[in-house]
Amino acid sequence: MRKIVSSFIVMTAFAGLASACAVDMPADEESAGSDHLALMNCYDPQGTNAMMAALAVAAANELGRWNVTTDFHKVTNSNWQTVLGLSPAGLARCSSRGHSCPNIKALLFFQDTRYDNYIRFSSSVKLSAHSYVARLIAGFDAQKICEDRAKINPPKPGQVPSSDTCYAEEHLLTPAGTAPGGCDMNFTYNATTPSGGLLVYPQLLKNKLIWANDGGSAQVLNPYVQFTSTARSVTVDPTSNFNQPGSASGGSCLTACQKFSTSNISGNCCSCNGASGVFQLSPTANFYKCNAGN
Repeated sequence: MRKIVSSFIVMTAFAGLASACAVDMPADEESAGSDHLALMNCYDPQGTNAMMAALAVAAANELGRWNVTTDFHKVTNSNWQTVLGLSPAGLARCSSRGHSCPNIKALLFFQDTRYDNYIRFSSSVKLSAHSYVARLIAGFDAQKICEDRAKINPPKPGQVPSSDTCYAEEHLLTPAGTAPGGCDMNFTYNATTPSGGLLVYPQLLKNKLIWANDGGSAQVLNPYVQFTSTARSVTVDPTSNFNQPGSASGGSCLTACQKFSTSNISGNCCSCNGASGVFQLSPTANFYKCNAGN
C-alpha cells in the first residue's frame, strides 16, 4: 500500500518576532541572502497575514477541518459591520466536538474596527482591524466562488484534478503534536478522510486555504502560508500565544503582548516590547492583553 503524506506550513510572526524580521542583510555573504529571505516570511506590517494564519490553526484545532464556506458565514456585528462569524453548521460542529470554539471566536472578535490597533505584534506593528475584516470577507467570497466552480466541473473518475480547479477532498485534521518552528510553534495534524482513510489527493488541500490569501487571490499569496505535500500529516506554524490554550505561570513573566487562554491568567506577569506588566482580560473572552509595552 502506498503511503501519502501532506504537510502545510503556515509561517506566522507575532509578538517578539517582528523585531527579528527587521534585520539588515549582510553584504557579500551568499547564505545571508537566504537567511534574510526566510526572515521576510515573518514580516507582516498590518498583522493580517499572521492573524489569518492563526485563524486557520484555530479552525484546525477546534473544527478539525478547513471548510470555511460551510463553517462560517457573513453576519452584521454590533458595530454594524459585515464580518465573518461561525455559521449554524460551524457552531453545531463545535458542539459535536465538545466545546464552543473559543479560539475561533476570540480571533474573529478583532474584526471590530472599534478595536483597530488593539492587537500588538511589536512596538511598531499593530493589527489593522479594517484590513483584517476586509481580507476575511474578500477571502470568504473568493473561496465560495472557487468551490462552486469545482462543484460544477468535478474531476472525472480516474482523472487527476488540476491544482487550479479548487477541488479538495473532505478531510479530518487531528492534532499530532507541537514543536518549535521557523517563526514560533509548529502545530502538526494527521490529515485523513473523515472516516480515517488515506486522502487520494492530499496536495490539493491547499485549495481549502484560498481564503487566507490576499483577498482570496490565487496570485497574491499569504506569505505566512507555505504549502508542501509530502505525507499524511499537516504542519502549521503560528504563534502559540494566539492558539495554544494554557496559562502563564504566576512565578515567571511570559514574553507576549497578548495571549489566548481558556483559563484565567488575569494578573499573571507578562512582558511586552521590553516592558513588564500583568495580563488583563481583553474585551472578548479568553483573550488577555499585557498592560505594558505600548
